[in-house]
Order: sequence, then structure tokens, then C-alpha cells
Amino acid sequence: MISALVLALLALVADRSAGSADLSPRLVAPRVADATAQAYSWRPVAIGGGGFITGYSTDARGVTRIVRTDVYGAYLWRPEANRWLQLVTTASMPPEDRGPMTLNEGVYEVAVAPSDPDRIYMAIHGRVYRSNDRGRSFVRTSLPTVTFDANSPFRHYGPFMSVSPQNPDLVLLGTPNDGLWRSENGGRDWIRIATAPGGLGPARAPPGSRPGLVVWFSPDGTQIWTMSAGDGVSRSLDGGRSFKPLVSSGDPQPTSLRQGAFGLDGAFYGIDQDHKKIWKFSGARWEDLTQTAGVNPAPFGSVAVDPGSGSIYVFDEGGHAIRSDNGGLRWSRVLTSARAGKDDPPWLRVADQSYFATGQVVFDPVVRGRLWNAAGTGVYFGDVAKPLGNITWESQARGIEELVANDVSAAPGQLPLFAAWDFGIHRRDDLERFSTGYGPKERVLIAAQQLDWTPAQPGFFVTNASDTRTDCCSEDGDAVLAGYTEDGGETWTKFATLPQPPGTAPSDPWRMAFGTIAVAADDPRNIVWAPTHNRSPFYTTDLGRSWRRVVLPGERLPNTGSHANYNFHRKTLAADKVLAKTFYLVHSGDGLNPGLAGLWVTRDGGADWSRVYKGEIAPASRYSAKLRVVPGHAGHLFFTSGVSDPGDTALRRSVDGGRTWTVLRRVQAAHDIAFGKAAPGHDYPAVYVTGRIDGRYGVWRSIDNAVNWVRIGEFPVGALDEVVVMDADKDVFGRVYLGFKGSGWRFGQPSACKPGPYTFGEAEECYFLGP
Repeated sequence: MISALVLALLALVADRSAGSADLSPRLVAPRVADATAQAYSWRPVAIGGGGFITGYSTDARGVTRIVRTDVYGAYLWRPEANRWLQLVTTASMPPEDRGPMTLNEGVYEVAVAPSDPDRIYMAIHGRVYRSNDRGRSFVRTSLPTVTFDANSPFRHYGPFMSVSPQNPDLVLLGTPNDGLWRSENGGRDWIRIATAPGGLGPARAPPGSRPGLVVWFSPDGTQIWTMSAGDGVSRSLDGGRSFKPLVSSGDPQPTSLRQGAFGLDGAFYGIDQDHKKIWKFSGARWEDLTQTAGVNPAPFGSVAVDPGSGSIYVFDEGGHAIRSDNGGLRWSRVLTSARAGKDDPPWLRVADQSYFATGQVVFDPVVRGRLWNAAGTGVYFGDVAKPLGNITWESQARGIEELVANDVSAAPGQLPLFAAWDFGIHRRDDLERFSTGYGPKERVLIAAQQLDWTPAQPGFFVTNASDTRTDCCSEDGDAVLAGYTEDGGETWTKFATLPQPPGTAPSDPWRMAFGTIAVAADDPRNIVWAPTHNRSPFYTTDLGRSWRRVVLPGERLPNTGSHANYNFHRKTLAADKVLAKTFYLVHSGDGLNPGLAGLWVTRDGGADWSRVYKGEIAPASRYSAKLRVVPGHAGHLFFTSGVSDPGDTALRRSVDGGRTWTVLRRVQAAHDIAFGKAAPGHDYPAVYVTGRIDGRYGVWRSIDNAVNWVRIGEFPVGALDEVVVMDADKDVFGRVYLGFKGSGWRFGQPSACKPGPYTFGEAEECYFLGP
């Protein structure tokens, strides 16, 4: 059988051999079926890795390996497929939890029973789920809904949930504010343990402001230890039914531990990140090794004990490591490096830095001398090299798509660009092969919040890429890499200057960063940029060599903008794709400027602005609202508040440049809107929406100017993650790209595939089109 890839390549050769003068870049992708096809094929856009792995768990024989993430879901290693598989999907989760925005978050904790590789416990969305078949299906346990945050500042602490080494039914869960919970029958019943540190008292701190209780079983299962930040360590000798403080309150002891591990001799080693200490418990007392063993204090992140040699390895947050071969008496430095694995995304080579973001590190239970690292760009393993114990980390991230999508831009005649938090802009010439690099520059870290293109110059895009680490890392002068490309994203040029918004200091590298950006339809030199933190927008007519402030009549300085926070998926500045020098700016009345709420328009490139619509276009528009222009149709606009809360979240549209708006009541909520090539026999672009239409959630397409809709997907490739951005191909009818809050991108297109529900382990889905 000829593969879809081969057919696509043959079609490409045929196109070029026909003597076409079209020199635009060509995208390698599965063949698109005829426009009348009654099915859609959905697949991930292969970029690979990119997000922090916050925990790792395995059984005692290494049969089942699972990692948790801070932004969406957890992954199971499938050795027969040589990749990781997402566990939080429509195929594995209970039917009652498969709705939109139900499980669209990271996993607080996951634990494989050491004695049973088929038994998995997963804590997500305030609940605990259990699997008896190695993740193929989960059931919700009876635990009352509790509070925890998988993406809190304490997400690298743990384990927050532990299973007995001998009994897969005995499991304990530690929460930040709801105490310690115990089940001895696999989660069918739970009891909150009053004697555990933290007790049964009311919540003492807001969610996310303190770590959950950390729980460890001793290797023989006879002891259970738990740490509550500020309360110290307590121990249970009766299987977790009751706890007592490990030492008296007046004795030296840690007040907080991020990670811990038992030594071969029964000693316990714990890492105190906040106070930069390594603690050892042995002989009924605690010892601070940063004092007694001469260890330099550092923000320690993890500790691992070699089950073969007993050597103790300690890692700080940046991956720097030390080792002790004699129970912590003396320590030596361990040299580390990193590389992309053989079958892994090539761009992960950027992880080989002096700062190698490191979370939990554990030794492999089977492969002697092998360590696993839950790292900042994915999963890595490293084999201890003798005699010095040095480590070369090698990525094993294939199958994990954890980049947080910010934007996707599919301009006419160009390869699609995918913009993400932390690791920039990925230009894709093959949607099913891992990304080889990213722009504007392979810098750790650089986040690209938005892209825009102009019909005036094919291959020209602008971006407002900036570094999210505003407390460090500006020494190289590239903290803000906002700029442009003239070759479709192959190379990028920084703006020559950055303006200084009112209320900011000239010395602040981030004075102009993130936000929303657009380029004029007639002139690539004409760009408007509205930065975040509600700072004033600026415009340029000379590609950023000089800037002038956007002045809105009636404004109150200093913060006249309307983009409050850089983590909002907000796109409220747009350039008309037909009219020269015409830009639209949605102001939601933020900060000191409630009187500016409305839609503002400039027709001279940014110098003069007038308000054509007064007040919010739709309620709750100050967060993740999106204003989209229809390519090829002057003054045609769509607007969504981008929220799913109760109330009026219906889609709006205007055909007169925003002066009047029609409420499309059938579209009851829309995360985003996109426009692609018109269907055969039609002259208006196909319109795509992700959201609820007539009460049903999904991905929708209209080929008749948003009058009638057909659902082309519901949860593509089983993803229960939240769609935050989308775009559609301008050259191929039906192809659409979705960006997710915590799992990268997926693309869908008409296909002759055989429809059926997404099944466990599949890397694609075939969806039957329906109303």
C-alpha cells in the first residue's frame, strides 16, 4: 500500500514537473481527500517535548513508567511503540469526566504501585483516579473533592501520593490544605488522618501558596513518612493510621523538604530547597550536611540513591550535581551534559546548557547505574560513567507534546508557523516529523506570544517574542526578540529599537514586551504593537527603527493599553487584510481607563484613532478575547470574549469595520475563530470555530459565511485539553490547525479514513462529520 507521505511527495513532484512558476515553500502532509469527504483525520503536529516534567513513577520491575506534567495530563511509556502516550484522553478517562474544560490541566501526582505494574493512581482536578489495566482506563475513586494545583510553584515537590511497596491497595495522598488521606482498599474508601502534620484544621492558606504533604514509604513498607511545610516530618508505624513527630520540636530538623530518598543503610536524605540544605536522618536525629559535610548551600532540587552502590546524588534546580559514596561524609562534583536522543526532536539539543532545568531524579529499578530526570524540556536518562560518576543526559521525550501554544499562522503560500511559550516559533515543512529548530533565536528561554503576516510581502511575519524570566537573564541583550522575518520564518531580525512606554524606565529590557502585534496590509514597515501590563501601544512606519505612541482620545496616562497580563491568550489588535494602513484595536476599559472601552480604528497607520464602537463588544472581554479579520474582505471582523463562563459568550461579527455587530446566538461560546481556503464553488473563506454551537462542543466549520455549521471534530486525538488558538490553511481547503493550552498543536483535514472513536494508544483519530 502506498503511504500518504509517498502520495504527497509524488503530488509535489508532479506539481513542479508541470512547469509551474510557483516558488512558494511546500508543506509535506498527509493527502487531503476531496472536499465532499465525510470524515476528518486528526493528528498531532510533531514538534516534541518542550514542557516541564514534574514527576516520575515506576513499579519495582520497571514495567510501567509514567511521568506527570504541570500543564496537561500524564504520559505512559510504550516500549513497543518507542514513545510516550498521553493518559488523560477520551479513551481512558470516565465518561462523566470527558467534557470540555473538565480535565484540561496538569496532573498533581501519579503513582504506579511498586508491586503491581497494572495499578496506577492519578490525582488531577481535585480527585484521584485508579487504573487496573496500566492506564487503558481509569475510574474515579470515592475521595471527596480536595484542593490542589498541578502548576503551583511547588509542583516539583513530591511525591504527594505514595503506594505501599507490598500492597497495591494501600495509598496515601497529601494535599496542601485538606490534610493527609488514606485508603486501604484501592480508593474505594478514604479517611483523613487527624494525626498527620497539618491535622484536620481548616485551610490555612490560599490554594497554590504552600506545597502539599509529601509522603514516603520506607523500602520495606514498615514506615510511612510525611512532611508538611512548617510542621516538620512525622512517621507512622501502623500503616498510616496514625502519625507522630519524628523528633521532638526542640531538636534540629528540617521545616520543609522538596524531595527525599532512603539510603541502603536505612538513613533518609532530604532536600530543603528554600533553606538550601541537605538533611540526613540516622540514629534518631537529623543532621544538616551543608554544615557538617562542607556542602555549599544551593537551591537543591532532588536526591537519588543508587540501589546498587548506595551512592547518593544530589541535584540543584539547574542540574548541577554532587555525589557522596560514604553516607554524606564527603562529596564530589559530578559533571553533566545533555543531548537529544537518537529518535527524539533534534531541537532538544538546546538543553545542553550550564543551566539544565531539573526536577525529580530517580534511579532505574532495573538498569544498573541509570538515572531518570524529570527535566524542563522533557524526560531524560543518564548512565553513571565510572569511575568519576559523570552523567550525560539523553532525551527520551518522543510522544510528549507539552509546549503551551500561543499562536499559529498559516499565511497564503507559506509554511505554517507555530508560536509557543518558552521555545519560540517553529516553522514546519513536515507536520509529522519533529521540529529541527526554532526562532527567532535558539535561546533558552524565548516565548513567542503572537504572529502576524501581510499580503503586501509574501513571507513577511512579525512577532513580539520575549523572555518570561523578567527577574534575570537579560545580559545577552536578547530578553526581547520582537522583530520580523522576510523569508517565512527561516531567519529573523530584531527591531532596531524598542520604545519606552510611559511609566517605564529606559533601562528596563522588558519595558516593551509580549502583548499583541499586527502589520499593515499594504506596507510591511507599518506595524502596531500593544504590549502587556496595559502599557501604551506604539506604531512604526520604518520597521521598528523609530516608534510613536498610539494616542487614544480621552486616555489617562500612564497605562493606556488593554493587555493586562502576558499569560492571557488575548489577541485584540488586528490589521485589515485589504484596507491600507487600517488597524483595529479592542480596548476593554482596563486599569484607569474604563472610558476607553470599545473598538478603535486607525486608517493612517497608527497616527490618528477614532472609536467606532463604544463599550465592550462582548462581556468579560478583558481576558482571552480575540478579534479576527477575514482575509480578502475589507471590514469583516469576528470577535469572541474567549471565555466559557455562564453568561453571554456568543460569537459576534461585523461587516462594516466594527461599527455594528451581529450576535451569532447559535455559536454560544468560541475559544477562537479561523479562516481558510473557500470550499469549491464558494467565494467566502471557510470559517472555523472551536466552542459550543447549539449546545454541543467541538471543532466546527462553515462554508457558507457562518450560516450553517458542521462539526469536524470534538476532542481531536482524544485530547481533553483546552484549545486556545487556531488558524486554517489558505491554500488547502479543509486543513485547520489547533493550538492547546498544554499539549502543543493538532491538525485536521478532510480524509477518506474510516471514522471511529479515538482508541487507547492511537496517534491519530478519524472523525465522522456531522451537524
